[in-house]
Amino acid sequence: MTKPILRSRGWTDSAVRDFLPEPEGLKPNPRFAAIGAPMPVWRPATVASVEATPEWQAWLERSLRRRRTTLEALAETEDVDFRARVEAVSAAIEAEGGAPRDKE
Repeated sequence: MTKPILRSRGWTDSAVRDFLPEPEGLKPNPRFAAIGAPMPVWRPATVASVEATPEWQAWLERSLRRRRTTLEALAETEDVDFRARVEAVSAAIEAEGGAPRDKE
């Protein structure tokens, strides 16, 4: 899963750095294929294991409160393709035992 999808689940750059291991792969950047750096990616199982921890859940709660937002607001988009990817990833993470998306 890429950082834009992680962002829709509440992740920030500092949370990625603090909670996730090194990227498990690299994916070509679809917006800047010719000149863009590859995007780091993580498996849903990896993200699920982190999101299931009390440390992550406490961090997410504080972060959302500090940002005065919700997971629903972070995931809002009119991009149908992105919405479909977010929903597919959310289902995969939940199947692995991660935190449900509607948790605030």
